[in-house]
Amino acid sequence: MPGFCGFDQGPVTAIGNRATIHQGQLYRSASRMTSFLPSFRLVTDMGQKAVFTNLAGGPSDRRFSKWYCSDLENWIEGEYKRVSAEPDQEKVAF
Repeated sequence: MPGFCGFDQGPVTAIGNRATIHQGQLYRSASRMTSFLPSFRLVTDMGQKAVFTNLAGGPSDRRFSKWYCSDLENWIEGEYKRVSAEPDQEKVAF
């Protein structure tokens, strides 16, 4: 898609490499540089009844939805939302 359509939100600087939690990799494929990053992160403490998660972008794949990139900043900063059956929700950084 052309850049003026508003789909690209970058550049996004990625931390880590393929051996870290914030995995990322640059490699050559079909004579061009390509990259990948995990779009969904989930961390859990088996001693809690909750998981911590963030999603690059947001929960909607619709470009003009307010949720399209609603969580991108949390993903970049490594801030996670607590998802639990218990009512208190909070963000945490790992």
